[in-house]
Amino acid sequence: MEPMEIAAAVLLRFIELVQAPLTDHKMLWTAVPLVIATIFITVYFGKYRTEELGWNSAFGNTMVFLFVSINIIQYMYYSSGTGSIDNILSNEFYLTVALVLAAVAAFFMFVVYYHLLPKRLAFFLFSAPPVNVSAYVLMTMVYTGVPVDYITLAAAVLFFLVIYLALKLLQKLESMAGHPEGILAKEEKPKKKKKEEEEEE
Repeated sequence: MEPMEIAAAVLLRFIELVQAPLTDHKMLWTAVPLVIATIFITVYFGKYRTEELGWNSAFGNTMVFLFVSINIIQYMYYSSGTGSIDNILSNEFYLTVALVLAAVAAFFMFVVYYHLLPKRLAFFLFSAPPVNVSAYVLMTMVYTGVPVDYITLAAAVLFFLVIYLALKLLQKLESMAGHPEGILAKEEKPKKKKKEEEEEE
């Protein structure tokens, strides 16, 4: 494929990812909570910029992949209208996806539980935007049948970048709202606390 054709294909796949909840309304029940959680977490850390995610929150975020794998199995279970274990066993591809996703979730939980990654890297990888966007893309592949190929991978990266920039803009707007001076306002650095003995003197 020519570069322009690839770019067009990635853009079309990106649109498919965005419109996925409207294509399959069952996905709304999982996609909407992910979106709401991501926005509120972003707003929170936009207001309290000096706070860090925390290992406990990062550990909780890794479990999102486990919940998504269970959601995929549930979706396959009712794929024929009536629940049946045969629906799961007959769909080998998505069953494999769900099991691999559960294994990846267990691995991520292990990594975060024992603090095996540098703190800053772990807090970025397992913060709400990367985790929830990844979960959203995986669900889109199952619910709407989006092909698993390099076009989808490129569209997923583009989707993440757009979401990431939008969330950063939201944080910046919130920061501006807290400063009457506007966008050029500088945040005041917290003053060092004096010792109690010095305060008494």
